[in-house]
Amino acid sequence: MLNVALIGLGNIGLLFDINKDDTQKSLSHVKSIFLHKEFNLLYAVDVNLDNEKVLKTFFPSVKLFNSHSEIVLKDDIDILVIATPTKNHFSILKDFENNLNIKFFFIEKPLFQTFKEYEEINESIKNKIVVNYLRRFAPAFIDLKKRLKKEIYVEKIIINYCKGLKNNGSHIIDLLNYLFDDLEIKSSQILSSSIGFDENDFCYDLYIEATHNNKIIPIFFISHNHEKYNLINMDIYTNKHKIEFSNSEGKISYFKIVDDTNFSNYKVFDSLGEDVEINNQYLMYYAYENISNILINQEKNISSFSDEVKNTLFIKKILKDL
Repeated sequence: MLNVALIGLGNIGLLFDINKDDTQKSLSHVKSIFLHKEFNLLYAVDVNLDNEKVLKTFFPSVKLFNSHSEIVLKDDIDILVIATPTKNHFSILKDFENNLNIKFFFIEKPLFQTFKEYEEINESIKNKIVVNYLRRFAPAFIDLKKRLKKEIYVEKIIINYCKGLKNNGSHIIDLLNYLFDDLEIKSSQILSSSIGFDENDFCYDLYIEATHNNKIIPIFFISHNHEKYNLINMDIYTNKHKIEFSNSEGKISYFKIVDDTNFSNYKVFDSLGEDVEINNQYLMYYAYENISNILINQEKNISSFSDEVKNTLFIKKILKDL
């Protein structure tokens, strides 16, 4: 059994999913720890203790504190989860960096607020960091990565998103870096901008030329107003398929390139396709399953500190002229 300490009992920490009897949903850290047989929530920290009653329906024996300083020296923490606002991540992590009993730090994305913080983090804990980009851990996306390796080339990628480049856009950027290991921006152009999730995070229409397998891939980011609808989609065109990821539908669809039945000289996409369910309601559980596999089965950390640095540099390069 792995002991967990959770800092932050807000939406992602607890409140997104407070029904412990619904085993088909796992949208919060507390619910996922509760559902996974390898983990036990030993300590929880939040400046607001109003949610103690809800928390203890899951873990009656959990010890609750209103400051993380009260658990910094605990020697029985295997996993420290940081689910606070991003601005607090660096200072919390620094406070715990000398606690050598902690095996992994599981931290909400983005990891830090400034690039300077990435540069200043202690080398001794970089390999202990897992960043919570949930889709990396889902079987459907692990399968997609394997399938893409079998394609000869990628022709084009079209992305629709909202709520800012650093907010929802970062999920897509992380997916790009996860699916294409050697992706590198060669040039980028901001076509237009609009208000994003807040005044510090704009939405941008972008045209990017990136390399993968020594071939240029055009990537289009098309932004939308989140007040009208929430949209995260990605279409990948390859030599064999059109691959559609639809977040709202919770699926990845694969359409083969086939001969047009009406015009023999044309190729079209098979209208039936193959749908693979993502299971959005279980993404957080998959993240804890991955951490369990790292510690118990010595599997690779697939959402590491270095992976997050790639995401940060990707955004930094796009916004360099701003």
